[in-house]
Amino acid sequence: MKKFCVITNSLKDNKLEISYKILDYITKSGCQCVLIDNVDYSTGEYKVLKSKDIPGDTQCIISIGGDGTLLHATKDFIDLDVVFVGVNKGTLGFLAEISPDNVKESLDKLINDDFNIESRMMLDGRIIRDGKQVYSSTVLNDIVIHRGGDLAITDYQVYVNKEILGNYHADGIILSTPTGSTAYNLSAGGPVARPDSNMIILTPICPHTLANRSLILSRHDNIEVKIGKSRIANEENRRISFDGDGVFKIISGDIINISESEKTTKIAKLDEGSFLQAVKDKLN
Repeated sequence: MKKFCVITNSLKDNKLEISYKILDYITKSGCQCVLIDNVDYSTGEYKVLKSKDIPGDTQCIISIGGDGTLLHATKDFIDLDVVFVGVNKGTLGFLAEISPDNVKESLDKLINDDFNIESRMMLDGRIIRDGKQVYSSTVLNDIVIHRGGDLAITDYQVYVNKEILGNYHADGIILSTPTGSTAYNLSAGGPVARPDSNMIILTPICPHTLANRSLILSRHDNIEVKIGKSRIANEENRRISFDGDGVFKIISGDIINISESEKTTKIAKLDEGSFLQAVKDKLN
């Protein structure tokens, strides 16, 4: 690849040291590269970037930060046919796998096309209220339905392909892709899945029962979660988030529809190590 765009989280890349190092190395290698800081300094949050913000012939987007920075990049540029790769300045770094110490070696692989591409499945999430779609988003990691600031649990009716699966009394429900299985799903007791597998993982958050467990569903399943009554009168605290972002208020009677997206995310795989080895290294 010869045309790159670097998306950096300047709150993690101090003085853009790594960003400029990458920019300099790529340009001196005879390739093209632009640099974008995606931090909004007025709020300290991520900027929402648009496809027009980067050259139309970009082949590879390099994110610098953590997994969150890469997730935001995949969401912002979901309509572009590009390969994503991340430099990890965060914590675990399951998505952003490049170590800051190995940047030059990794860039050489990208420039010389010495890498594999993993096509990661994504999920489409839609909020249906009074029979009308009021919000939708596409995610690489997960869709999380959860309570807000109170401690009351909520009743959720879950349907798979229009067939009732069961009633969950819980703090919330996570619908995860294999890529997202190592995120909130893992913390909530859900299973870890190989990122190149294709499935939907349903994991309740703190269910008030002895029986409810995670469930592995087919990629072809259509899932509906009907929001029931909260155990307190306040209906304003329930939320749904899409890849940790795009938080939207939900109320009783709302239906959350989840299915596999037609879109996928292409991730450059540079490390020859196995996924299982990465899990052991990062989680032990």
